[in-house]
Order: sequence, then structure tokens, then C-alpha cells
Amino acid sequence: MGRPQVPLDRDGSPVREFAFWLRDLRNRSGLTYEQIAKITHYGTSTLQAATSGERLPTLKVVVAFVEACDGDVSAWRTYWTQLRRILDPYAPTDATRSAIPSWAASNGSNVTDLPVPTLPVPTAPGDQADQDPSVQALDKDGWYIESFKALLRLDVDPVEAIEQRVIVATRDGVDELATTICVPRHQDDEGASHQLDAELLHGGSLVLREQPYETFFRNVIALPNPLRAGERHEYAMRLRLPPGQPMAAHYVHVPFRRSDSFELRVRFSGVRLPLAVWRVSGVPNTVIYERRPPTETISPDIFGEVHVAFQEMRVGFGYGICWLDDQISDIAS
Repeated sequence: MGRPQVPLDRDGSPVREFAFWLRDLRNRSGLTYEQIAKITHYGTSTLQAATSGERLPTLKVVVAFVEACDGDVSAWRTYWTQLRRILDPYAPTDATRSAIPSWAASNGSNVTDLPVPTLPVPTAPGDQADQDPSVQALDKDGWYIESFKALLRLDVDPVEAIEQRVIVATRDGVDELATTICVPRHQDDEGASHQLDAELLHGGSLVLREQPYETFFRNVIALPNPLRAGERHEYAMRLRLPPGQPMAAHYVHVPFRRSDSFELRVRFSGVRLPLAVWRVSGVPNTVIYERRPPTETISPDIFGEVHVAFQEMRVGFGYGICWLDDQISDIAS
């Protein structure tokens, strides 16, 4: 028997709203969690966790839950995808901030705008940064990216990315760098934790690692010596997913400051190549999640490698590659 479920505080947040509607669907179906468990072959604890409102459940669990309750699977897929985009800390400022399920909208239900994690989003090059305090906060860092080279290795276990950056100071006295990385969950990832291992290979000392959101990681690098305005500095990091944590089906650089050059190499496993690989350049983050290959795709070479390069990227837009196979997820840096 499953444990009695804790009452849900419907506070308007995306995950709580999703849990509310899942509970509503189960109540209208008349099924118990034990009955749904027998139909879906998931444990009652997994099903109750999906309706707890603590985090967005995986799409696989949601589809099984909805099918068991005779719900509209297509509508629930759309609703789940909308919430994944809302919960993405890199979502553009003009992206929708609310998601109303089709059945609620058709009934005229009052669903308020849903909050998203608050992260600084700078304006595009040429805009007036002094109109936005969050942009001023980034400008005070006093540096920009002259070049960024990344090698993503999907042919090793655990999956790893080696990132090399050359930065240029725009003021005197820059003595530390803060970098951010977004690693959304794979849709089938049901692990209790979501982690990313970071190691500084050269160029300073990694003095702070923090995870302000489940899928958002921040690292602070102390430099060997303070930089003068115009001085360059190079550093390299190795990022690894913990063993057993699924890897994403895209690697995208979303610059949140000036970024002049980005070069990406991805090495797929020669045993299992993706069904399709494609380049994305200057796209909103919501486009990356659509998972629709364009007409023009990229073919990995005989060693399973692809290579793309970008220049003078727009702040807040995505550059990199996506791929399509039966393991869909993402990493963005």
C-alpha cells in the first residue's frame, strides 16, 4: 500500500500546477495509485512522487500515468514540454512565462502566470546596457570571451566536455571569473540527484562550486594574478556527468556576455551514431527543445566526429549542435 499523499499547496509555480492537474486526472479516473501502478508497472512511490509537486516528473512516467487514467496523451505531452521550457534558466526574456493546459483553457479556468528562475539576461550588442541593472551586474565582471573551444566526447564513459576559453579584461583588477552551465535533466532521468563534476585543468584555481537550481551550475575561478585592461587569460575546464546520468541531445553555447568566437567538436560513439545531427546558429532556446531536424543536417566523419564554428555571436541566443536518437536531453554552457 502507498503512503497517504501529502496535501498539495497550489502556489502557482509550474511544478505545483503540473502536480495539481495530475492529481485531478487521477481523481476523475477513479483509480488508486496501486491500480495505476499495476497498469503502468511503476511503483506507487514513483507515481506519488510525480504528483508531489517537488520536481517535474519525467515524460515517460507522465505518459504512462496519463494513459492509465485514459487522459489525452498528446495534450499532456504539449503541457510537459511547455513547462520544461519555462523551467529552463536560459529561456529568452520574450518566452512565455505561463502554461495553461488545453483542458483548463477550454474550461475558462483561472491559471495565473507562472514564475521562472530569476537570472540576469543582458541585452544584445548595441543596446543600452545602463537601462538594465542585471546587465550592469554582468558588465562589472570586466571581461569578455575572445575565443571558446569545446570538445564533447560521447564515446567515453562518463561523458565529458573539455572547454578552453581565452578571455580579455575590459578593466584593471579582474582577479576572478564566474562561469555558468545549464544541464537539464534527460526526460527518462529518474535519479534523486542531478549533478555535474567540474575540474579546472589550468588557468587558476576553482574556488567555488554551487548549484543554485537543479539544472544550473556556477563555478568561480580565482586567477593567478589580477588582469589589466586589454590583457588576455586562458583557462580550461573538464566537465563530466556522473556515471549513470543520461547525457543531453544537444550542446549549445548561449553567451550572456560578448563572445567573439566559438568552435565545437563532438565525437559520437562509432558503435551508435545518432539518427540526425544539425547545426543551430543564433536561435532562441525554445527552438532547441523542438527536436525537429531541419532540411540540412550534418554527417559525422568516419571517426564519428562533427565540427562547427561561429563568430560574433548574439547575446542570449544559442549556437552549437543538436542530435536525434532515442536518448533525448541537453547540456548548455
